Amino acid sequence: PRSLHSAGTGRAHSGRSAQPPCVVAMGGAVFSKVGQLALLDFGIQGVGWALASALHTERFYDLTGSLTYWALTMRARSFASAEGKELSLRQQVCSACVLVWSLRLGSFLARRAWKHGDSRFDKVKHDPKMFFVYWFVQGVWCLITALPVYLQLSQPQDDAPLGIMDYVSWAGWLTGFAMEVTADAQKSAWRAAGNTGFINTGLWKYSQHPNYFGEMCLWSSLCVSCLNSLPSAGTRVAALGSPAFVCYLLRYVSGVPLLQKAAKKKYGSDARYLDYTTRTSLLFPWLPKRKM
Repeated sequence: PRSLHSAGTGRAHSGRSAQPPCVVAMGGAVFSKVGQLALLDFGIQGVGWALASALHTERFYDLTGSLTYWALTMRARSFASAEGKELSLRQQVCSACVLVWSLRLGSFLARRAWKHGDSRFDKVKHDPKMFFVYWFVQGVWCLITALPVYLQLSQPQDDAPLGIMDYVSWAGWLTGFAMEVTADAQKSAWRAAGNTGFINTGLWKYSQHPNYFGEMCLWSSLCVSCLNSLPSAGTRVAALGSPAFVCYLLRYVSGVPLLQKAAKKKYGSDARYLDYTTRTSLLFPWLPKRKM
């Protein structure tokens, strides 16, 4: 009958145009928990800024960033246990990736800052207002970079089965992490050997910024696994902000542009450096161009 057909068509159209109320409510609960993480995040940065500003030091800036990732990730993991539920394998692996990455990068940067200082803060550490901006930006970085994992851990449950894309995602994270660690280790060893100038060996032969490429790769890859289990379109869109933020920040703001500017100022008249930048890929590791 026409009336029955119309009613069925109306229900189908309604189902396609809007998400079930339970999914919408689940997404709201997730964002509420992320709000708690944001308060913890900026609270830690506030305390760090107050101490660093009083002591006029940047020595524990990077260490604080690393500890913030740990604090936020462990707090997010506790959301599941508070509700009497166990973490899924996906949640365990993705959160472990954040913890391992933050421990490695934080300790590396902290050792370097403690030994050599950090020229970024030479002036601002004596200006509390400007110094606060740096700590605030670190808070934004800690929150947005690992946001897919925070969102994943904040949902009531993760019952989506593991699929091929999860394993591809974790392999991509491991590849990016290995590249970042290797590039940093190669550059440290190169400097420790007494070399001066710019490095163009190892991974640096194939990319001018292999550590930054590894960073972009690992966060973009990890986001894929998190997307597989997020409950609503809103949480998935928010999660995509992580790789977009990391890639934009490193490529156009605080990563590549600053180093390129400093290197050009230092080696701009060096024919070897000009040849290196002309023949070597900026980010994606690739064989150098042939000399003309």
